[in-house]
Order: sequence, then C-alpha cells, then structure tokens
Amino acid sequence: MDSRINLDILRAVEIVSKQKDSKITYTLRFRDKACSRAEPGQFIMLWVPSENECPMSLSEISRRYAAVTVRAVGRGTKKLCSMKAGEKIWIRGPYGRGFTIQGNTNLLVGGGTGIAPLIPLAEKSALSGRDVTLLLAGDSSDSIPLLTRAKNLKKVGVKVVYATEDGTLGFKGVATDLLNHLLKERRFDQIYTCGPELMIKKVYDIASAYNIPIQASLERYIKCGINLCGSCVIGRYLVCRDGPVFDTTMLKEVKEELGRFKRAPSGLLKKIV
Repeated sequence: MDSRINLDILRAVEIVSKQKDSKITYTLRFRDKACSRAEPGQFIMLWVPSENECPMSLSEISRRYAAVTVRAVGRGTKKLCSMKAGEKIWIRGPYGRGFTIQGNTNLLVGGGTGIAPLIPLAEKSALSGRDVTLLLAGDSSDSIPLLTRAKNLKKVGVKVVYATEDGTLGFKGVATDLLNHLLKERRFDQIYTCGPELMIKKVYDIASAYNIPIQASLERYIKCGINLCGSCVIGRYLVCRDGPVFDTTMLKEVKEELGRFKRAPSGLLKKIV
C-alpha cells in the first residue's frame, strides 16, 4: 500500500461508470490507488453528502479500477444507486483482514450481494494457478449480482455453477443444497463464503462435517471501521479489525452467535431473521 496515502482520511473519487448488473444491484466503478492494491475481502467506508458512512466490499480490484456493488436497502445505498458517472463519492480505507488464498482446489460460495468480494478472490485465485469453482446463488437468474463478470471468469479457468430458488438458472434450490451436492462429488482444500449470515452458518456446518477449512466474510453494523466504536463486535472479535474474513478457528469461537444474533445500532443484541 502506498505509505503516502492516509487511509483514515476521506478522499473524493469520481464515479467512472455505473452499471445495473442485476435487477437489484448497481456496480459503481472508480479509480483509487489504495483500493487497486487491496486484498479481496477487504472493505471501504463510503460516504455521500447528507448520509452516514457505510461499509462496502470491493467487487473489483485491478490496476486501473476498483468498484463497489450496491443494493438499495437504506437511505445511503438508495442515494448511491441513483448516482451517475461523473459524480463524486468519498471513501476511506481499505480496511480489515481479507481472504487468504490457500490450498490447490478452492470452492467459493456466494449469495446475494455477498457475491461481491468473491469475484476478485476467484480471479486472483485462478491467476495464481488454483483450481477454482465459484458457486453463485440467488432467488432467480436476474437477481444474481455480477453475473456477467462471473461468466467472464471462465476465461481464466474458473468453473462457475449456479443455484436459483426458482430454477431459472442452474441448480434449483439454495446455495447449501448445491454445496452438499458438489461435496459428494469431489474434495476441496478450502471453502470461502460470503452472503446472508444464515447461509454462512449452514456453509460453516457443512464444511465442518466434511472437515474442510473455511473462510467467511461476515457483515456487522460498522460505524467507524477503525476499531474504536465496538459496534461490530461478535464474540471477542471486532469485525472491522479482526475480520471481516474469519477463518475456521475464529468461526468456531463465535458459532453460538453466528447466524443467530447481531447488534442493532444501539448496541443491543437482536435476533437474525
């Protein structure tokens, strides 16, 4: 990382392009030296005027560009989805602990916008000579983010498989149904996952049953991104500092909370539904 860049100070970047890549998501591409050198799985804090900062995984990491993939779920993300090329956003970071590429055969399992950090991971893993299978899941074919990007990964040797609940693309069912099917057919050295936490918990349980190491990118309410506020605590860890990527050992420590509880903005525990 360039030592001259203070990652904790907001910097303005221009949106180079905006693309609607599914019926529920937009990808905003921008140029930023620090983000172009990030590790897959790291996140940035993103701000637009009049809204709170929000944490975003990087869905593209290249020498020329970086990108975030956004779904409109709150005021800030709705505003982001309405922005156009040429407008500016403010970012700081990247922060956190990204994925560690290990083993020779890697299986990546993504659901919904959790697919975002797995795309650059799949690309980097394949280019490093690994045998990579990318499992993408969604309600339907038109709700899977970054589908075109995923299909283009075949050019670098990534095998892409799909699970949709309505059966419009690939396997009919949810991600963990297809995961069980794949693991009956072959062995993988490492599983990586990101998506809804209930899905992550099931992927963790399945990986544990097959004795396969797993790395999972978790999502928590992050206010600061620099391990000050404590809002992203899970067990004895802070997601912004110790994660967002958790390995098998860390996940085992927090498994009683994983997929069951999160903290509200007030700091109180609430059930995940």
